[in-house]
Formats: sequence, structure tokens, C-alpha cells
Amino acid sequence: MHPSLALVLAGTHLLNLSDVVVESPTGSGKTLAFVLPMMRMIQNARLQKNEIGALILSPSRELCSQIVNVIKPFAEKLKLSVETVTGGQKVDKNIKMFKNKDINILVATPGRLFQIIQHEKTMIARAMKGVQLLVIDEADRFNEIQFEDHMREILSCIPKQRRTGLFSATQVKEEDDLMVFGLRNAKQVKVSQERNSAAPSTLKNYFVECPADEKTSVCLEFIRQRTDKKVLIFFPSCNSVRYFHKIFERCLTKRPLFAVHGKCSNPHRAAQIKAFSESTNGVMISTDVMARGIDITDIDWVIQYDLPKHSSWFVHRAGRTARCGRDGNALILIATEQLAYVSFLDNHEKVKLEEVKVPTSTSRKAEELRQKMIKIQVSDRAILELGTRAFVSHIESYAKHDCHLICSLDDLNVVGLANSYALLRLPKMRELAQRKDLDQFDRSDIETSEIKYADPKLEANRDTVMKEKHEKKIETLAAKEKKRREKEARKMKRAGGRFKSRATGANAEEKRAKKRKSEEEDDAQNDIRLLKKIKRGKLSKKEIKDVL
Repeated sequence: MHPSLALVLAGTHLLNLSDVVVESPTGSGKTLAFVLPMMRMIQNARLQKNEIGALILSPSRELCSQIVNVIKPFAEKLKLSVETVTGGQKVDKNIKMFKNKDINILVATPGRLFQIIQHEKTMIARAMKGVQLLVIDEADRFNEIQFEDHMREILSCIPKQRRTGLFSATQVKEEDDLMVFGLRNAKQVKVSQERNSAAPSTLKNYFVECPADEKTSVCLEFIRQRTDKKVLIFFPSCNSVRYFHKIFERCLTKRPLFAVHGKCSNPHRAAQIKAFSESTNGVMISTDVMARGIDITDIDWVIQYDLPKHSSWFVHRAGRTARCGRDGNALILIATEQLAYVSFLDNHEKVKLEEVKVPTSTSRKAEELRQKMIKIQVSDRAILELGTRAFVSHIESYAKHDCHLICSLDDLNVVGLANSYALLRLPKMRELAQRKDLDQFDRSDIETSEIKYADPKLEANRDTVMKEKHEKKIETLAAKEKKRREKEARKMKRAGGRFKSRATGANAEEKRAKKRKSEEEDDAQNDIRLLKKIKRGKLSKKEIKDVL
């Protein structure tokens, strides 16, 4: 079915009071599929003052902002108010907005709305008693554990007699998962693409096979070959984004470079996305905060540094390019031991990957880059520590991805990955405790304890911290020594007491033996004296009576 017809059909089902589950490729205009029927439903509902007519839930603040931008032109024409509730603001401020504003359409992240309900459940339930439509954008994300409790609480505050629409490029795969959203006889609407894929037909997907220790080199060489292209690179963690931003800004000096991740402040993240959107050949480094709904239409290439946590996330990441009918390209870097992922993706997500080569990347260049990255780390202790944390986060993330049966952590070339991060030391981790190949890591001769922070304040603070640690260590050792001595003294005292006790017992026994012997001797002497008196006939009557 053509995307336009499918989305019209989805809107029709909603207007006919049916729930819908819509699966449509990224960039196909899913937002309009619920915005237009939503406006008609709110108009027909004749809401009372301070009643919310539609609730739209989306997993990230960027998506919420983008949805609001689509809704506002229609809402203004119909004199409807639209508000957004996301993280990054104080909960009290959000509660005040509910109390003071007349809200017709609410766009929210489930986490923040859950927090508000925890504070003012009665007020929220009263405001939402008129909800006609619940929309779950990027619905496949809401079956994750972190969202389940939030959804349960939110659904308890809105009427059961409502319409519900689930919209995503990749929908939940189990029917039981749909029950979480309270759907009733939902109509399924699926926009078919080539090979039944969730990816748009104008998107070309590629992979490049390379040794694990050459991944960073391959990534940089691939970008350098495409000087006029806008590129988005996905890394597995916030620490990885921060670390490689420090590395890339020293290696891609001729390109505008941007970075966003989940721990960025709202203003910084918005400024970075806006600047990247306006650039013509910028390079954006990101976590999955950029994987869904961010509508930047002219991204030429999406690069994934490693496997995503879920195979469906590959589709969402790749869907940041080839939007609104434009051509786009996606590339994933596959280490030699990860080749089975290509077939896995084909079987589970219907995404076929075509292999490409990066001829300018060689093992010699990879080693040269590693040495350069080491020099960057030696120049600033902050980058050194960031690299180690980034590697640890990468391993922790890799251990949790959904195709661990074919791409397990045990099979991963950990030493090669550590070299792609240019680590000077291999950190101790629970996940790597049983590995037998870690001795292959070439530990650097550089004394890391002597590497200083580039920031004088951080270095001064480090000196203070190191002194405090040293003093604390001395105190700890002194306390341990004191305890050891006290323990030995108690042990000696107990041993001495037992010896004294044994000696005292022996002396008493000896005295009793001597007394018995003395008494026996006295008795014997008395008997002898009596015998002599008997023989001489000198015993008195009383003495004879006592003897008898």
C-alpha cells in the first residue's frame, strides 16, 4: 500500500472510532496521520474548561518538540491550545502549568508525566477525563521495562472509552504486547515496502568488514572520502560520544563537528541539532537520542560504529536519512567476528546489507591513528579517563544487545576494540573476568599516574585529592597495624591466662596429694602407737572402746 493511502486509512479508522496500529517507514509522514483526525475528534468532543482532549506520548523531548511544531499551525487555526511536558524542567513548574492553563492537546514524555501524576494524581485524572485520543509515537519503545510502570500509571488516569493509535516504523512483534496499551480490536495498517522492510525504499544499506582494532580508522577514512556529505554517526554510550568528539575534533579539523547525548543539557542539545541541521557537510556524533523522529531531511550518510542494542534500532537509526523521498545511505561497521549479524538483520528486520570497502584504510594507518590518539590522551588526563569510561560503557552495552547468541561478548575481539579506543591500560571489569585472551593486550609503557589534566583547576584539585588519598591510605594502614597489634596482644593475653590456669590447677592437685599422703602417714603412726600400747597393756577402757 502506498504510504499516503495507508496514512489516510489510519486516520479514517480513528474517525470511525477504531483503535489503530500503524507501521510505516521512517520519514513517511506518520505524524500527520494522527494530527488531522485528532483535530476533528477534539472539535466534536466539545470539551469543558481545563479538559485535555488528546494525549500524545513520545519517548524523547526532541520528538515531543517536533510533534508540537507539526500540530501548532493546525491548532492555532482552530484556536486550540497545545502544551508539552518533558524532562529538563522542574516538576513544580509543570504542575503549575496544569493548574493555570487551559490545555486541549498535551504532548509528553511518559517519564515526566508519570512524575507529575505521582505528585498530583487527582488533578491529572480530572484534567484527562475528557481525553478522546491517546497516541503512542514510536510505540515499540514503550514495551521496554523502563516504560511499563509509567504506562500503567498514565493509563489509569485516562478514560477507557477512548481511541488509541500506535505509530512506529517497527511495531511490537507479539500480540500480547499490545494489551499493555488497552487496545480493543485494533485495525492494523502497514505501509508495505520492498521485501516487507520497515526501511524506506530510497535507503541503501551497506556494511564494511574490518578488524576490531581498525574500526576507528575505517570510520574516519570513510568520512574523509566524502567531504561534501552530511554524516550522522551513532555510538553506543554517552561516554563514547564524549570521548570520540574529543578525538575527532583533532582528526577532522576541516569539518564542522557536533555531538549530542542523553546527558547534554536541553539548550546545548537543541543548539547542536540546530547547527547540524543548518550545516551542509557537518558530522554529528550521537547516541540513540538522535535515532527516532529527528527530522533533518538532508543527512546523506548514517554510520553505526557498532551493533545497536536491538535489531529494530538499526532501522530507526538508518531512518535518519532517506527522508521524505530523498535518497539516503546507511553504513554499519562490522568486525570480522560479527559477520553473522548481516544475516540476522536480513532474517529479522528484512534489511539487506551490501558490502563496501574502504581502500584508504590500512593497518598501518590504523596504528598511526592509535598512536595519535594516545598522544591526545597523554596531553590531557580528562581525555584519558574519558576513553577508559567509554570503553567500559561500550562493553556493558555490547553485553546486552539482542543477538548475543550469534554475536556474543565471549566472541568479541576485546583486545582489538581496546586498541580502537587506543587504551593505555585495560580496565578490570566483571564482564571480562573469565577472558583468557586479555594478556594479548599491549600495555603501554607510559606511566599514567604522571599524566596531568590540561585544566589547571582540575590538576590542582587532583593534587589535593591525591594528597588526601595518600593521607587516608596512611591512616588506613596505621589503623590496620594498630588492630593487628591489639589482636596479637589479646591473643597473647588469652594464651598466658590459659597457661596460668593450667599451672594453678597442677599446684592445687599437688597440694591435695601431699595432704592425703600426710594424713595417711599420720594414720599409720597412730596405728603403730596403739599397737604398742595394746602390747604393753596400757590402753584405757575409753581408748579400747574408740578403737573397737
